[in-house]
Amino acid sequence: MLKKPKHKKVLGLALGERSLLVAELASGDRLTLVRTGELVYPADATPSNPAALGAALASFLSKEGFSARSVVVGLPARWMLTQPKEVPAADAKTKAEMLRLSAEAEFSTELKDLVYDFTGSGTTVLLVATPRRYVDAVVTMCEAARLSLDTVTTSALALGEATGRAAAKDVLVLSVAAGGAEMTMQRDASSGVLRHLRAPQPEAPFINELRRTVSTMPSSTAGRELILWDGTGLDAKTLSSQIGVPVRSGDPPLLGVSLSSNGAGAKGQQGPNGIGQYATAIALGLGGISDQAPAVDFLHSRLAPPRQHRVPRWAIIAAAAVVVFIAGTVYAYHDLGDQAATVATMQARYDGMKGHIDDANAFVQKVSFAQAWHGGDPRYLACIRDMTVAMSDDFDTFSIGLIVSDAPHPPRTPDTHALVGVLQGKAADQQRVISLINRLRRIPAFEVTPGGSEVSKGREVTFSLNFKYQVQASKPAK
Repeated sequence: MLKKPKHKKVLGLALGERSLLVAELASGDRLTLVRTGELVYPADATPSNPAALGAALASFLSKEGFSARSVVVGLPARWMLTQPKEVPAADAKTKAEMLRLSAEAEFSTELKDLVYDFTGSGTTVLLVATPRRYVDAVVTMCEAARLSLDTVTTSALALGEATGRAAAKDVLVLSVAAGGAEMTMQRDASSGVLRHLRAPQPEAPFINELRRTVSTMPSSTAGRELILWDGTGLDAKTLSSQIGVPVRSGDPPLLGVSLSSNGAGAKGQQGPNGIGQYATAIALGLGGISDQAPAVDFLHSRLAPPRQHRVPRWAIIAAAAVVVFIAGTVYAYHDLGDQAATVATMQARYDGMKGHIDDANAFVQKVSFAQAWHGGDPRYLACIRDMTVAMSDDFDTFSIGLIVSDAPHPPRTPDTHALVGVLQGKAADQQRVISLINRLRRIPAFEVTPGGSEVSKGREVTFSLNFKYQVQASKPAK
């Protein structure tokens, strides 16, 4: 039996580009998946018209026999902006304040149009944002459908959190639907990466993008298992051989959810591609029943700015008079010894907070320094552009790392200066590496020397190239 469930029944509702998925969960002696369903958006009832979509949703729930009124809504990864952040060790409140200040400094012009929250523990967190209009649309939709909205979160993060907690180890979690795929990197219940991938058809571009995404994950993910929640008929064994990572299929029992055996509950539980296509909706419902806080909640964001209360003028004057009266009374009845004790207490408190203040100031300085590189000074644009032109588009040669910096002692003039760097990448074979070197050398600005290469059992080559690039300053048009 669940420990302190928030609700006896909950709807998990995962919004998509073309449809929404619904799963109804019930608590009791065991957590049960009662029924599932998919509502394909009518022509005039889409997320851009939330009131009409809410009416269509209410009709759909009534027709299909869904009885729960509390709902957790998940937004697709495609609607998210994410940014990994390093924060000093601090309590949750201080960490939230530092992240809010960081978001305000980095996205000051767009902040009014975005809703922020974060997930993760320790000194590394994932900052997640979504346009405010999506959250407002969800609220309007639920009001029109007469549902009690508990949480607005991200479907992929909810599924990753539930899967990571159940697996009790570091895993990659991949959810695949006809309209696209979503991946998270899990350290238990904490998400370190959130990615939106293309649709699984056609298969070749999807596999290439998935392989590149897995290969560019942080090195600590090496050897991890990938758990597949599939709604399109992918084969886990075949996918494992294609991307070079162990893959196994997920199912509701992995999350501690049992399938209902009664007639009404059995209806709709198996979609055309199995129960895996409803995994995100099931995970959202699981978060609504659990007594644990969701990884991300845009409806009750920890990074929301503090409310500003409008105080009437008379109240300000009255409060000022009271403060003056109290201050006079305290001054009259406290001797110098009490004041000295107060000063000592305040100094001790300041000394205790000094480390946090210094860490916060250093963090803000780093963010402010990085902000200057967001478009005002594209120093390496020409080099990266020429390197992109030289890179083959055959999906078999791609970069996994790039380091560019100014030359240590360049003979720099107003019209030219030199850059040096290292390009790291992977190719299907050694011949493609040689072809890339030749294409780079044909660009006059490049001087390229091989740095080294390593051939895997499958002939795939991991290589590095050292280069020098002569930047020509652009001349204004006459």
